Amino acid sequence: MWRDELIKFAAAFKHPAWGFSHFKRVNNLTLDLAKSQQIKIDEDAIFAAAYLHDIGAFHPYKKKGRNHSEVAMEQCDDILQRIGFPSEKIFKVKDIIRTHMFNINPSENVESILFHDADTLDFMGTIGITRLLAIVGKEDWTPDLKSAIKLIQKFYDDLPSKIITTEAKKICEKRKSEMEYFLKDLSQQTDNFNLL
Repeated sequence: MWRDELIKFAAAFKHPAWGFSHFKRVNNLTLDLAKSQQIKIDEDAIFAAAYLHDIGAFHPYKKKGRNHSEVAMEQCDDILQRIGFPSEKIFKVKDIIRTHMFNINPSENVESILFHDADTLDFMGTIGITRLLAIVGKEDWTPDLKSAIKLIQKFYDDLPSKIITTEAKKICEKRKSEMEYFLKDLSQQTDNFNLL
């Protein structure tokens, strides 16, 4: 079945912030958001997008100077056709991938909106903090610990306004509280971040 083939393909993409585990979390959270709000979605399109949306950030697909979403969107046709994914759903997968990042507005497709919320939420709360701290010194987002803490603060401030659906907003509030406690405690323990 195509799902098994896609999991085998995606399992090779290991990264502490946007690898295989992130793919699974975003898929599961998107499904949970839909279920809790009683929204009918194309679960096949969500699944395919979840396991392909960040492949543009990995070798051999990564292209210097190109947005990883665009690269992933371009590559998904060939990958999905090879594994027998329903061709009539590929346009929806591409739409989800194209608009998954928090800095891009999703399309009107409910799948794109829910997926966008799920991917954004994965940058928040304890998991969001963990992801950013895990890439300190490994990615240009976080060349050092201070830059990671600044990014956590920026996400705390900016990402809640990017959340669209009611249920995602509830989760966002909880995750924002987790970030607030972390930043407050860290500030106290490091002389307002000066001793990091």
